[in-house]
This record gives sequence, structure tokens and C-alpha cells, in this order.
Amino acid sequence: MSNLDEENNILIDTVREFCEKNIDEKKIEEEKIGKNMNSLLASQGFLGAKIGDKYGGSALDDTSYHIILEEISKYSPSIAMKIFMINSLYMPAVINTEYESILSDVSSGKVNVSVDFMNDKYSLDYNSNVSGIIKNILNPDSKNIVLFDKKTIIAESPFKINEKDFMGFKGLKFGDIELDNKYNVVDDKNRKEDIILNSYNDLSAIALGIISGAINKAMEYSKVRTTFGAYLKNYEPLAFKLSEMHSKENILRSILYNNLDKYYTFNFAMDSIVEIARFSVNIHGGYGYFKDFGVEKFYRDAVILKSIFYGNEQLRQLSNHVYSEKLNFI
Repeated sequence: MSNLDEENNILIDTVREFCEKNIDEKKIEEEKIGKNMNSLLASQGFLGAKIGDKYGGSALDDTSYHIILEEISKYSPSIAMKIFMINSLYMPAVINTEYESILSDVSSGKVNVSVDFMNDKYSLDYNSNVSGIIKNILNPDSKNIVLFDKKTIIAESPFKINEKDFMGFKGLKFGDIELDNKYNVVDDKNRKEDIILNSYNDLSAIALGIISGAINKAMEYSKVRTTFGAYLKNYEPLAFKLSEMHSKENILRSILYNNLDKYYTFNFAMDSIVEIARFSVNIHGGYGYFKDFGVEKFYRDAVILKSIFYGNEQLRQLSNHVYSEKLNFI
């Protein structure tokens, strides 16, 4: 890994040790991220990784933050997503507003918050309260939720939640909410695009962790699984493909931690994540779809991460960036 100093390497070891000791992803996906895990994450400074020390956060630089997201994603993409939602989405939405002070309780794990990044359009009524139904909210059991309508608003709990199953990030609750709640406008414009754009490298770090976790599982399995009297790693097509994917992992790690162009880094991460995770599952054969082998979660979460955050809009942004001008696409 490039551009990392001794302090960064110590952080890597610290996060890995924490994950190995405390994270049981199968249990987390079955029981969700609870109070005990929140307390553990807060005690390590992970929940408030980017939050200023004024509010009890760790006030980490980008490199340290990306190390946390990458390393935790290797064990639990769900926990990494929770940390991302707080530091990359919620904090930028509330900073310099009346809700900024709540960051103290957020970084300490006392308060749960959420940001709706899945919906682009709402049919909500605004009077003294905001009312309507919003589908597909990740982490809806929160004190308040940031919504990106014509303006950026915060709806305050309690929420009527219709909990549903969700394919990805199963450590977090998921469902629809029925609103008839107090709300406040925190910005007169919809800030979703700007906030997501500024989080490209953070998303790339999560993608890198998922890629790395999936490849590690595939490499380990290929060394112990035999067929027709030979280990899987000794079959050239498989070994060549795994080696190619491992090289992509290291390229992504290099460009991320050397702070190269965030558009290119994000595009490379999203272009690679599903292919690599799917291949890692396929190497396991039918066993790859069993939770006990610990690889299927990477594929599920890879698909969801890409489907939520990467599409034509992001490709338009990349094209505008390459041409250094806003294009009028036909």
C-alpha cells in the first residue's frame, strides 16, 4: 500500500485486531447492529471518525478514515456502511445547523441517525409537520433522518416503520416509514448530489474492503479445495483470473491512498466490485451461497452498493469531468 506512514500501519493493525475480536458478521446480520456494538465502535472512535473533537469525534484525516472503512468492510460491510452514513452523509448535512450539537450523541453511540440516499423523488406534504410515505430507508430506527427533497430537511422521530427484508447490508434495519412528523429545513437546496460527490473516495474505500474480503475468501478456498485430485489454485484459468483480480485490488488501493482523481478512483472501484465478488462466490461452487462460508455477503453488498451509488448520473459526472465542461447529452 502506498503513501502510508507508520501511524497509518498501526491503525490498520488496530482495526484488524478489533474486527477479529469483536465482529461476527453472521450474528450481526441475524440480530442487527445493536447497542453493544455501537458502544464498542464508539469507544474506538470509529462512529465519529470524521466528527470534530468538539463533539467527541476522532477528527481523523481522509487516509485514516479510509483505512477504517476498508478494514471494517473486509469483515462487515454493514458496519462500514453505518460509519459511512454518519461521517460522509449525515455530518455534512447538519454541520453549521442547529442539529450540529447532536453529533456528540452520535459519535458516542447514544443516538442513531439516518440519511435517505436511495430515493430521488418524494410525494410529501409540508404543513406544521411533514407527512407521507417514504419507501426503502436504511437504518430507519433513528432519532432523525435527513431527507433530500426540493430542500434538505430533517424529519424528527418517532417514525412509524414497516420493516422489510433487504438483500444487502443486512446488519442494518430496512423498511418504509410513514411520516407525520416535525421537521426542519437545514438547507434551502437539495444537497444530495454534492454530498454524494464528496463521498466518492469514501465509497471507494468500502468497495475496496468488499473486494479484498471477497478475494481473500476465494484465495483461501482455492488452497484447500480439491477436485479431480488437484487443488483449485493449480488450475490455470482460475489462478490467472484470481491473480488478475488481486492486481485490480492493489491498483485500487494504490490510487485511493495516493489521492488520485476521485472520479477515476470511484469509477474503477464500481466497475470492479460486482465482477470480483461474483467470481469469488462462484469459486466456492454451491457452497458460496451458504452464509457459513462468509463470501456471499460480499456479493450481496457489492450489488447493492453499486446499484445505489453508480449509474448514468455518475457516468455523466465522469464525462463532464473528463471534458472539463458540462455536456448536453443526447
